[in-house]
Amino acid sequence: MSLILTVLGLFAALYLLSGLRQINQWEVALRFTLGKLTGRLSPGVTLFLPGLQELRRIDTRMKNRDLLQQMVITRDNVTTMVDAVVYYRVVDPEKATLAVENYETAMKDRAKVVLRDVVGETRLDELLAHREEVAAKVRSQVEAVAAAWGLHVEMIGLQDIALPPQMQEVLAKGAIAERDRRYVVIKSEADVESAKNFAEAAGILARSPGAMELRRFEALANLSQGNTKVIFDLAKPYDDVRHAAVAMAEAAVTEAKPVRVQQGQRAVDAEAQREAEAALEEEAALEEQRTARRGRMGGA
Repeated sequence: MSLILTVLGLFAALYLLSGLRQINQWEVALRFTLGKLTGRLSPGVTLFLPGLQELRRIDTRMKNRDLLQQMVITRDNVTTMVDAVVYYRVVDPEKATLAVENYETAMKDRAKVVLRDVVGETRLDELLAHREEVAAKVRSQVEAVAAAWGLHVEMIGLQDIALPPQMQEVLAKGAIAERDRRYVVIKSEADVESAKNFAEAAGILARSPGAMELRRFEALANLSQGNTKVIFDLAKPYDDVRHAAVAMAEAAVTEAKPVRVQQGQRAVDAEAQREAEAALEEEAALEEQRTARRGRMGGA
């Protein structure tokens, strides 16, 4: 009798030991007794009755699953190959176990269907330029269904959008044309700015004859560095600059004080007349000297 009790005790101990399970911190265990949900077990070591009870472990960590590349036709009839990834986690273990047979497969299939529908309603330009907005739209639609399964979709990202070779060539030509257009616009803006700077510099030099003369000397110094011989009239450009400066000064004074301009003009005319008369008198004196000299030579 004692032997039977010993054997039964040994079998009971082995039975209880076989029902020991360790539940990790990131897991939630559901206990089913004869097929009925009878509770949720906390992380740690727990005991259940094998044969009468069953444990179902649910991983509550964030999961990322690749959605296999699939062919999708956009709204403007362009065939694309879209590759995406979905990030989700279980927030309600009871629903994830009781509401769907395999929540991971169901999540991936649902994400593929929604991705195909959303991309099919989007034009290619919008798909390439607003990938994040398209992915957010897909996530919101998948989340509406996944919530009933006790799942939360954290994010859906579009990893790659592959285009046919012909479409890639067309996009490349468009990008080259856009870069050429920007180059022309930038160059034209630079030309306008340069012209404004040159005009401002010319105005400053015109108002300052000394600065113009220094600029001319600098140009001569630059020309003298080569082997080319340049003949440059040093007097005439200065006179031209002086006359230009006088003319600009007279124009400025005319706008401000018309009376003084008229007086200055008369003074300039009088000075020019005196210089002309002096030149004529000098020419006449020279002529008289030449006549007297010829007379002396004839008398001799």
